[in-house]
Amino acid sequence: MRGLIWIVLGVILALLTAAVALARVRTGSAPARIRSRDGQTMMEITSVGMTGRQVVIKGSFMGAMPATTLIRPEEVWKGLGLVGIRVILAMPVLLLVGWWRCVRSGSRAGAGGSAAGVEQP
Repeated sequence: MRGLIWIVLGVILALLTAAVALARVRTGSAPARIRSRDGQTMMEITSVGMTGRQVVIKGSFMGAMPATTLIRPEEVWKGLGLVGIRVILAMPVLLLVGWWRCVRSGSRAGAGGSAAGVEQP
């Protein structure tokens, strides 16, 4: 019985991993944008990766100033303290809604609904 539970959990984990990978492939690698309250793009993130034990974020600030940001492990730990329980609980919904909007905007672009590089509000 115990082995069956582990098998089921393993299958669920494998399915979730496959779903995330498929969603990632379908939505492409468009840059992520951090916006102000009035909708102005404050930062455009073009890539997130790892170098050694640091997180590397590449992008541009205010559309003009290219930047590479390195985040050390101790800063990640400190930042974790800034994330409240409401954000943690909302994260699965945010990811699902974000994936759905990316898939929908990608299907509209393929059907001639919007030009490449044009942002949808």
